[in-house]
Amino acid sequence: MSRRILLAMFAFVVILPGRSAAQGKSDPVGTWYFRSNQSPVIATISAAGAGEYQGTLIDEKGVSQKLDQIRWDQNTRLLEFRRAGKDWWQWYRGTIVDGIFVGRFSQNAKQDRPDKLTAYSFHATGWNSTYLDKEITPRVFNVILNDQYRAWLRIDMSQDKKLLGRLRIYSSIQRKAADEGLEYDLTVTKWDGTNLEFTRPDAAGDQMFTGTVEGVTISGTYTQDKVKGTMRWKGTRAQVLGYGLEQKAAAEQKAWQERTRRQLQHLMMAGNPATLEVKATVVQDKKPPIASKKYPADRDDNPEKWPQKYTVSELNLEATLPNPYGGPALKRRIHVYMTVPTTPPPKGGKYPALLAINGHGGSAWKMLNPDDALYWYGDAFARRGYVVMAVDISHRPSEDTRGLYAGKADDAAHGNGFHPAIKAPGFDSDWEEDGERAWDAMRALDYLLARADVDPKRVLAAGLSMGGQLTTLLGGIEPRLSMSIPVAFSTDMGVMQYHGNHPCWRWLNADIHEYIDTSDLYCLTAPRPLLIQAGKKDTTYSSHKPPFTSDLQVVRRARAAYGAGPLVLYLHYDGHKFHAGDINPTRKTEAGVLMPSLLGPATPGSLNWQTDATTKQYTQTLFEAIEMMLK
Repeated sequence: MSRRILLAMFAFVVILPGRSAAQGKSDPVGTWYFRSNQSPVIATISAAGAGEYQGTLIDEKGVSQKLDQIRWDQNTRLLEFRRAGKDWWQWYRGTIVDGIFVGRFSQNAKQDRPDKLTAYSFHATGWNSTYLDKEITPRVFNVILNDQYRAWLRIDMSQDKKLLGRLRIYSSIQRKAADEGLEYDLTVTKWDGTNLEFTRPDAAGDQMFTGTVEGVTISGTYTQDKVKGTMRWKGTRAQVLGYGLEQKAAAEQKAWQERTRRQLQHLMMAGNPATLEVKATVVQDKKPPIASKKYPADRDDNPEKWPQKYTVSELNLEATLPNPYGGPALKRRIHVYMTVPTTPPPKGGKYPALLAINGHGGSAWKMLNPDDALYWYGDAFARRGYVVMAVDISHRPSEDTRGLYAGKADDAAHGNGFHPAIKAPGFDSDWEEDGERAWDAMRALDYLLARADVDPKRVLAAGLSMGGQLTTLLGGIEPRLSMSIPVAFSTDMGVMQYHGNHPCWRWLNADIHEYIDTSDLYCLTAPRPLLIQAGKKDTTYSSHKPPFTSDLQVVRRARAAYGAGPLVLYLHYDGHKFHAGDINPTRKTEAGVLMPSLLGPATPGSLNWQTDATTKQYTQTLFEAIEMMLK
């Protein structure tokens, strides 16, 4: 379908090219690790002849149950099967994309297939280890040490076949995230996919681990020098879509990125369905910018030097998408503000552009308010000659969160109210909330890129806090972005879970920890420029001393995909804030984009790089860094 833009009064209709859901290449055969209404079950499906299948399922109590009525449609990727319990039957139906199953199931006292799709009221997700685990590395396990400490255990293999490993305690049973620790490089002496042996160096005495894998679980014992006795450890698979610790060959990395994007879109966004139409209605057209009364004292983009030479328009984007269960198409409203420079465009006749994403308590309007304490960065880019598309990002109302949290609108006074879930009548949502947020931003990006005055090779995304988290996700799954600037989010998601942070980043239908972590999303962004901001005093996601330790760890793991490429960690002096590093006439602070002096161990096994606060200057300002990284 070709793109058409129709102008009538103050309404625009954009018919976008169809984007069919990804098909993938895997089939049902193999061992599946499902979450059936969040209960873990294991299913094994095998071929029983031409187009015929048989299977069994082990429930959470270890009881074996038969799977029958297995139907697989290679064209639609639809898998159906029946699970027989004691005096009850469950019917499953869902689609498979690259070894990932997402769907629904019904449960009743009748063995017949339900007549209505609304009977499929429960959710099921899962991954096929036969498809995903063709190699023995990389592996991540979520482990518990000595029945007390939660840790990430990562195993990988270098290109010269040397085993690699890292272990990092991210919380404890008693003290939760207060026991977050450093990440240790391991000496891995054995790993064959089943048997594991490694040593973790420690000043109090090296720890020697042995473990055995059975399915998705691992268990074993460890001892420590100078400490009597043997301790236990155990864990389960985690981050099964993860990149690993070692850089891949270019073709392998590209294949991993393309596959992982499809898998994440399947898990979070109902497969990223084709947009049928986006209708853009202009609420306010080409208005003057919001005038400043008093800039925040720590706003450091030198606003006095860069006047507001731009206009502001307010728009409602109404996106139409297909109903996966038949019936009328679904609607999604996206509220945005857009700035356009009043100065001539750069050489080439096109402006650079920014997709601006707000965090908690923010809004599109606040990102263009020059006096907002947190979200002034939309205004800062607009002053520098960018077309800025500021997108309202908020939360679902309580009825759409299924008890995960009480819904809260972020800035209803300026249009950023509740964002109802994408769902068909008679169903709850198949989407994760972050998938909806990403889809909203992607539709705003569609509109932005449709403008003749926007340079498609210079389109950035930036966001703070929750906006930084969404910017991280967008950078990974949206290859049309030229560069990403996530601010105040480069954190370990395991720490977040036990640190008391808002849970809106978590998934409802699957466990996010089972599939991905922050560093993997950064690896999806490579080799496009990525400038991450973190604060030396930001305790929002961590109580560790210093609190930026996990930021350094996450960025080091992301470096595996970038090599010497354009990945910069801007470690500024402040807390949970956006910084530009330019001069602020009202307050003298350290200026410039500052990088950590140490980005990894200076010598094998050294740990001080994770706590070293010394920095060196990369560029004089954030905007200089952008120009340098986009060359």
